[in-house]
Amino acid sequence: MSSVVVKAASALYKIPLTALIGGVGRGCFNIAYNYYMPLHAVIMGALPVALSHLISKYNQKRNFEKIFALKKAANRLFLIAGLLGLVIMLLFARPYAVYISSSPKSLYAVYMLAPTIVFSALSSAHRAFAEGFMNMTPTAVSQIIEAAFKMLFGLLFAKLALSGLYGAYLESGAVLGVSCASDEEALSMIYPITSAAAIGGATAGAVVSWCYLSLYVNIKYGKGKKLAGIKCKNEMGEIFYFSLPIIASTVIQSVFTFLDNSSVQYCLSLCEQGQLYAAYENALVISGTAQEDLITYVYGLFSAVSDIKNLVPGITMAIGVAAVPAVTGAYESKNSGALSLLSNSIFKYCAIIGFGGSAYLFIISPCLLNVLYGSSNYDIVLSCATLARAMSLSVFIYCLAGTVVFAVQAINRAKSTIFIFTFSGIIRILLNFLLVSQARFNLYGAVISGAAGYAFILAAGLYVYKKYANVKYNTAQIFIKPAICAAVAGAAGKFASDGILPAENNLLYFMFFSAVFAIIFVVLLILSKSLEINELKFLQYCKK
Repeated sequence: MSSVVVKAASALYKIPLTALIGGVGRGCFNIAYNYYMPLHAVIMGALPVALSHLISKYNQKRNFEKIFALKKAANRLFLIAGLLGLVIMLLFARPYAVYISSSPKSLYAVYMLAPTIVFSALSSAHRAFAEGFMNMTPTAVSQIIEAAFKMLFGLLFAKLALSGLYGAYLESGAVLGVSCASDEEALSMIYPITSAAAIGGATAGAVVSWCYLSLYVNIKYGKGKKLAGIKCKNEMGEIFYFSLPIIASTVIQSVFTFLDNSSVQYCLSLCEQGQLYAAYENALVISGTAQEDLITYVYGLFSAVSDIKNLVPGITMAIGVAAVPAVTGAYESKNSGALSLLSNSIFKYCAIIGFGGSAYLFIISPCLLNVLYGSSNYDIVLSCATLARAMSLSVFIYCLAGTVVFAVQAINRAKSTIFIFTFSGIIRILLNFLLVSQARFNLYGAVISGAAGYAFILAAGLYVYKKYANVKYNTAQIFIKPAICAAVAGAAGKFASDGILPAENNLLYFMFFSAVFAIIFVVLLILSKSLEINELKFLQYCKK
């Protein structure tokens, strides 16, 4: 539920943010995050999974002394990891911005984002500790805190920066002392700085989130005498060595994700620039974008559309995180029947969300873009409606692939994911160079490469999990029924909406279709017995 709130807040945040910083600013914003996310994934994706697994394991054995030693070790280890991440971000920021992203102006945003990694690392230690006890409350609340600060203060800082810099330009004809011959030239300098100011909200949110988590975990689980005399050198090593396979697979995944995103940016620069400009000419004219910012602007469009696609996998990611201690407990108990039931339930609910998200976004994406950006950034609507629909078709792949990877890691088979991530990364990068570098494909090539790469992760992950967890998949429940229910709900919702409402009333159409789709989808899931009360009771039993 917190993931739903966070994703909704993120969507609401990025609409006015894009209006403030434009396509160029969004390009800088996402270029900074593309650099940050691989480090974030290694620190927040590998170490916390290991800590959560170990806490769950020793909690099963009621070894509380070991648990608190792990807690103390995690605080130290995660601080070291966060500081190391900060150094790496600062050290390679300029080469990344200038030579890989072809966007030197994104450097401001990268520098502003860098300190966030330290506080995020410290926060993840507390989150993983509580998750080991199947307590998702601190994770949920801290995510909402981060999203609220990112939204409120990010927009505030961006607006203050934009009004201050543009006001100074109107008075002096210069931006930060540099003379500008036109509004276009001035905004080309202002948008990247405004983007960096917006990221300041995320940094503030990370600090406040860490403060909350520290208080919550230390009060609920105790600190003081329980940690004062405990030695944790061995536990630091245990966390590190247990997480090494996960770190290795996460590093591989993160490196290839970074190379994937960077290759999209780089391959856009390989396109014949005249053809690329012609493909987005109307949008470029409407937005008043300088030709020198063409690559950053086009990548900004890709980022804006990705926001819509990423709404759904963000929800299933929360299911994957919550599944780790539950799957670990069932696996450690050597009860293959319970593990099969649990695994099928987890995958099925992710599939329901994934297939439902694909069908829903395929129908509503053009309308949703109009609702979000029609009045502020019509250039995004004009150039991205078809792209958004193409992206929506792969949503279910991303949803299921992420959850399967968490399940594989939960049974201590992270080593197996190294090859999976490597091969998937190679597929994505090769397809980017083959397709994105051609102006006739451009961003659509990135959609194809992403879907192909994650489809391989899904297929290979399901094979590995079945092999080592000895589970039996209910294919009809996981794949066939959710897919049919989603397709029928989407078609029925569109038929009803088209017959009742005028297409030009985007907001009303969006609200009516959303309600009709949700009702039909849920009814079909109940009729097909994809949603069952007994299964939900079983999941509650697994939690206990």
